[in-house]
Amino acid sequence: MGIFMTLMMISSLSHSEIRTSLVGEGLGFISEDYENTSQKSFGMIGAQLISDSKSSDLLQLNIKGLYAVGQSQLSYLNLKELSFNFAIDDTSKASIGRKLNSWSKIDDVWNLGYFQPQMRWNTLAPENQGLSGIFWERNQTRFKIRLFGSPIFLPDQGPNYDIKDGQFQNSNPWFPSPPQNVSFQNGVLLPIDYNIEKPETSDVIFQTSYGAQLELGDEQGFYSQVSGMYKPSNQLALGYRVVGVVDRVRVDILPKVYYETDFATDIGYRTTDMDLSVSVVYSKPKSPEYEPQYNAPIFEDSTTGSFWARFKVETFRFGIGYLDTSGGQVSEKGPDASPDRKALSQRLSYRQAYQIEAAYNQTFNKSYRIDLSVNYKESTFEPFRIISAKSKLNLRGPWAFWIDAILVDTEENSESYFESFKNRDLVVLGASYDI
Repeated sequence: MGIFMTLMMISSLSHSEIRTSLVGEGLGFISEDYENTSQKSFGMIGAQLISDSKSSDLLQLNIKGLYAVGQSQLSYLNLKELSFNFAIDDTSKASIGRKLNSWSKIDDVWNLGYFQPQMRWNTLAPENQGLSGIFWERNQTRFKIRLFGSPIFLPDQGPNYDIKDGQFQNSNPWFPSPPQNVSFQNGVLLPIDYNIEKPETSDVIFQTSYGAQLELGDEQGFYSQVSGMYKPSNQLALGYRVVGVVDRVRVDILPKVYYETDFATDIGYRTTDMDLSVSVVYSKPKSPEYEPQYNAPIFEDSTTGSFWARFKVETFRFGIGYLDTSGGQVSEKGPDASPDRKALSQRLSYRQAYQIEAAYNQTFNKSYRIDLSVNYKESTFEPFRIISAKSKLNLRGPWAFWIDAILVDTEENSESYFESFKNRDLVVLGASYDI
């Protein structure tokens, strides 16, 4: 319950207009072949704090924490934003803390996590989190510039895991356990004991980042923006070494921070009822150095292009988009590396896909609001198919109720990143109460 107490303390210390809600959720995995944990349903309780993103308050918050009853590995604290904002003059402001920004349309629409770290508690539905540091922005009529710098780095927030006696435990349905056994050429099958060589916290956190963004155009009409950033990758590299023993195999895994340079360009046209854009992101990672006895990842440069179109017709919204990536492969070098085996490290969840979305939003008599949406995402290259559906009833007085569902499918023996999650079809029932 420490998550809940932390959120309540933050809320009480703030003088800003913050909506504080008590939250309860029930998760149920509905796939017939689900056997990743001993139970298929889980209950979670917690709180959410959100401030109005359009307000001029000193403090901006977007935090949600949930405690999983009887299953602590599913608990999480999602700190999307926690920033202090200061107006310099009529056109400029500075911020310090963790802050969400739109650095690239590809990251906004496709959630690939190039620029900002992500909350990957649910691997099928990652959420962007803000960068942590110092921000300066200048906003004029047809000209916007943003500068960012930071001496600290917070990577992706992935699913929690348990290791007992060298074996990953089935305690979190979102953590894809690596192989538990290895087969040698003589047909002998030996169990694998894993050992995570955790780096010093200071070696991960105290890393420098800096970036800039320039946008030209009006709020209505044609616009273009260019972003560039030099920073640690939001995911850690995983090097490993294999130590043979008589009847078992020990694998030592060493996570490391590595840097990358990212550039993004967006060109589009927008109105209150339309958003059309073409976007490109070029990413140049620097592969980390490991000792010769380790198998180390080799990261390839990538160029990702995307087209996105969204239309609004009264209370309905429709969207369609396509994304494709050249490069971006991950290979390995080292004494046990093999081109026939998937690399332990990863960079992109998928490299090619299209998606279609539809949404309906309506407020009735200023007393309650209905939000419905469905998103279909498919790749013929990976291949995978994911359907996400959300429905929410907000009773403005002050209850809200929702039902969400995620369905995922992959081809048999697919090389898709989502192959490990094809039996994770999920239904979420939730309720919140504003206090």
